[in-house]
Amino acid sequence: MTSDSTNKEANSVPDPKRLRGWAPLLTDSQFESTQIYIRELLRFNKTLNLISPATIPRLDAVHILDTIRAWSLVSPLVPAGATVLDFGSGNGLPGLLAAAFAGDRNFCLVDRDQRKLEFCKHAASAMGLKNLKVSCMDVGDLPDGSVDFAISRGFASVTKALLLTRSKFKHGGSFFMMKGDSWSIEIADVPPRLFGAWKVSPIGKYSLPEMSGEFAVIQCRRTDELS
Repeated sequence: MTSDSTNKEANSVPDPKRLRGWAPLLTDSQFESTQIYIRELLRFNKTLNLISPATIPRLDAVHILDTIRAWSLVSPLVPAGATVLDFGSGNGLPGLLAAAFAGDRNFCLVDRDQRKLEFCKHAASAMGLKNLKVSCMDVGDLPDGSVDFAISRGFASVTKALLLTRSKFKHGGSFFMMKGDSWSIEIADVPPRLFGAWKVSPIGKYSLPEMSGEFAVIQCRRTDELS
């Protein structure tokens, strides 16, 4: 890579002041965690393809603020001491940042890609996280009835995710799915038979700067007993 292209890419990284302005409620420590994550994400992105290069100039909105706003909706529904699994974590979002924002809860990143999980472990260490671990496995291989809370970002459609994970959740367990502006269509496409096992509803909506459409977090709560 030439020095000109390197400088061009460096200059495309968003000014941290933008995120500070969009997320004024972050503590200094939480904001610093976002900056460490961004630094390590960009450092490893070329080799691990953690995010699309096209999103780098606005990664603060597309990836970081998206996580901040989604977690602010989920956090009140997860009690202190609970463990939240991040299904198909990949680049570590939302689990890594949620762990930085909620030190009184525990997080486990679940993914099949060992290389990306090694990045997540490295980033967690750089961020000083003590409440996070990783598990290299298929979500379908989790023990039945073992999950109280899970979250995902770009994991699967609502229907596919519920079919894949139904047996994994305890009665009353909640699966929080971060979704883009097609969220209402995904809910409408859920087969009626699944509503006998899950209560599916949005818990909040939000927008992101420099992006069109409406974003939402869908809560899918397991209502039937394991069979």
